[in-house]
Amino acid sequence: MCLVGNDVIDLAAGHNRGRAQNRRLVERTLTAAERGLLAADGDDDRSFARLWSAKEAAYKAVRKCVPALVFAPRRWQVELARCPDRAEDCEGSVMIAADMQVAVRWRQTNDWIHCVALLGGPPELFDEGVATAAEVGADGASSERERDGFTCAESGGVRTLAKRLLRRYGAGAVEIVRARIGAAHLPPRVYAGAAPMTGVDLSLSHDGRFVAAAIAMERRSIAPA
Repeated sequence: MCLVGNDVIDLAAGHNRGRAQNRRLVERTLTAAERGLLAADGDDDRSFARLWSAKEAAYKAVRKCVPALVFAPRRWQVELARCPDRAEDCEGSVMIAADMQVAVRWRQTNDWIHCVALLGGPPELFDEGVATAAEVGADGASSERERDGFTCAESGGVRTLAKRLLRRYGAGAVEIVRARIGAAHLPPRVYAGAAPMTGVDLSLSHDGRFVAAAIAMERRSIAPA
């Protein structure tokens, strides 16, 4: 089963501006090779966002099979395999460990960068989407079980986006739930009734004005409409 992670970055958000020039942040989060890439791009915030989003997305994917994984961005190397222009869609990978390389790809606009990480080979079915919080609603229509896993105002809206993607492939009445172990929330899962669906994985993210979702599925789990 392919595991998916994703991260969206609002390039206009104040907290994302000037990050490439923040030497303390750059030293703490990027490898020497990545700092070289950043310098070659003129210490550009978009370039930093590309590297940062890849590490975030890869972490979300890997943590599903290695729950004890600690987020250690400076130890992880991002490689750009295909990036013809820094403003175009790109492909690459994140090396988490010597035996764990996570494929990543980016979609980019003038407003946002969205990175998707795939662990375990290409999925049989895959989809992704980015929307503004206003497009999907700040809260969305969510069940009590879903709301128990909310962590912010965008939690409902990003679930609404993910459900739209799932409906393209025949998923009907589903819930996107973050189960708990004690006080900690697990990564989100797609539920159809009491149990999570097998062969279906998803990842949710939000930043600034935008929410994003990515889904990976086996054909036996959801038949295309």
